[in-house]
Parts: sequence; C-alpha cells; structure tokens
Amino acid sequence: MTAARVLIGGVGYRWQGDASFGLVAGDALARLSWPFGVDVMDLGYGALLVTDLRAAAPPYERLILLGAASRGRPPGLYETRWEGVLPDAEEIQARVREAGAGVVEIEHLLVVAQHFGALPKDVRILELEHGGATAREALSSEAEAMLPAVIERVRAAALGP
Repeated sequence: MTAARVLIGGVGYRWQGDASFGLVAGDALARLSWPFGVDVMDLGYGALLVTDLRAAAPPYERLILLGAASRGRPPGLYETRWEGVLPDAEEIQARVREAGAGVVEIEHLLVVAQHFGALPKDVRILELEHGGATAREALSSEAEAMLPAVIERVRAAALGP
C-alpha cells in the first residue's frame, strides 16, 4: 500500500480504436479497488484543465499517464519518465493555443501542466505505439491483449515506492 498520493490518468480521444488505448486502460483501472490516496481520472479533456491539479490538497506525488501515439516505433508498449524539460517560450505558447483548441496529446498535457507548475516530480508515461486512429470504439485484438499487462504495470507503479 502506498503512502504517496498518486494520480493515474488516461489521455486521448474516445472512439478512435487503438488511439484511445489510454482512456480504455484508464477505464479498466478505474473499475479496480485502490487504496486511499490513489485516484484514477480521465485526463482526455485537455491539457489546460489539468493545470487544476496544482490545487489538489494534499498534492499528488506521482502521476502515471496512459496514452497512445503513432511515432514510427515498432508496435508495443513504451514506458518513459517525464524529465520536466520545457521547450522554448514560443513552442509552449503554441501548445497552450492547441490545447485551448481541443488538441489532446500527452506532450501537450506535460508541457502545459509543467509550465503552470501543476506536475509532481515523479511523472511516468505508459504509451501504446499504434498504427493510427480509426473511427471505432473497440481496440484491436493486439491492443486488447496488452490490457492485463498494462493494468499490472500501472498497479505496481502506483503502489510501489
């Protein structure tokens, strides 16, 4: 059981097939029982609203983001940590504008939330590399098969030191 406050958040758009992996995984995690201090939220509503996290009391000490991207890597799961390095002011402003226009991406969320001081120091990202968005609700069988492993990895990350 963790003593740290942890937020698990799914990021993305709904009804986009494998591009919705973060939200689908977040939904599955939200149905589980978690100890006090671990929250699971849909963070697919936009980077600007995530800046409200800085008002959480007590503050979150760890953030685990779930998402999907098409970056040209081999298909699969990729786990990284946010280093907190911000781009130049012009790119930050561009990301704030895009976030305000409704663009939902993990990078936007990270840059905007970091800029406004809303991120904890420990930010972990678990992302599915996929072949592109498709207008459908269901995940592919390959992505669906990865959900149990993702749930276990997130559970370990949320409850561990």
